[in-house]
Amino acid sequence: MDEPSGRPLSCEEKEKVLITWVEIRPVFMSPVCILHPLKEKLAFLKREYTKTLARLQNPSGSCPVDVSAVWWEIAGLKTPCIITACEYVVSLWKALDTWQWEKINSWHFTEVPVLQIVPVPDVSSLVCVALGNLEIREIRALLYSSDGAHEKQVLLGSGNIKAVLGLTKRRLVSSSGTLCDQQVEVMTFAEDGGSKGRQLLMPPEETILTFAEVQGLQEALLGTTIMNNIVIWNLNSGQLLTKMHIDDSYQASVCHKAYSDMGLLFVVLSHPCAKESEPLGSPVFQLIAINPMTSLSAGVMLYCLPQGQAGRFLEGDVKENLAAAVLTSGKIAVWDLLLGHCMALLPPVSDQSWSFVKWSGTDSHLLAGQKDGNIFVYRY
Repeated sequence: MDEPSGRPLSCEEKEKVLITWVEIRPVFMSPVCILHPLKEKLAFLKREYTKTLARLQNPSGSCPVDVSAVWWEIAGLKTPCIITACEYVVSLWKALDTWQWEKINSWHFTEVPVLQIVPVPDVSSLVCVALGNLEIREIRALLYSSDGAHEKQVLLGSGNIKAVLGLTKRRLVSSSGTLCDQQVEVMTFAEDGGSKGRQLLMPPEETILTFAEVQGLQEALLGTTIMNNIVIWNLNSGQLLTKMHIDDSYQASVCHKAYSDMGLLFVVLSHPCAKESEPLGSPVFQLIAINPMTSLSAGVMLYCLPQGQAGRFLEGDVKENLAAAVLTSGKIAVWDLLLGHCMALLPPVSDQSWSFVKWSGTDSHLLAGQKDGNIFVYRY
């Protein structure tokens, strides 16, 4: 739709143009066309997602908090490994074969419990963890060599940390402090796991909930805030480029992924505070399109549970065009973001509710943890 000659579009007309374009565009091109459709894999997932590849048992019985897949150099070879985190111990596992995994190292913590694992893309033989009680108090890098000669923890930051994310190019971004002294910092890793350099980003005047890199737009970083705003930084200059308000229908929305295409941003959000509604059911994920030039946004797709299924979002992860979430019902649900369908529902094993779910960053696996401390590896 061209702008009428002789006068600029009004705000209402611009919004209509954006909404019309977003609604029509998926007919000709996927709103996340930079992703590769995985229809064959999704069909396989629907048939065989319940086939367990491995079960990592936690002999301590302590509460599990997170899991991640990383690359680790073992005997001179870069090997896909799994990192598991319980309250006071983080463990590194390597595969012996398809079904058997061996724990090769553990890092122990005595004062502050582990809250989450923070994997860093493009980095092998290193993983970060966030420590704290209700909020993050410390971020540490964990290192280990297969000969056992080098095992250590490196303190990267401490204080009142609100959000943290591992970035490409060996970087880590974090937000800390209060509104009066908020600091958004990007750290680059040295080979020994320490800091090679630090860069400050211009802080927004709002508390940051999550960060996300923008796929398809180099050196762009996105953040969501407690006021339901999306902010974007230029990682080269550290400048805060824009702040955009998103729909108030769902409070405290969390951003999982962001993609750039044809001048628009496509953002995958989850809604932990959403209430179940009819006839759609409980909304779990949502894909929205944002025009950063006008700050206008429009919903593209809402991902809800199948009819007859109950539950709200507790925790989840997004990889390419697949999203997985742990629900209050204790099940795990998997969606195809392109087709909009819930492809699979994974019930708990042995009546133990699921606690968390992550997509593997090293292969085509789904990692899921139960409250009894066991971690299951599924293929998809």
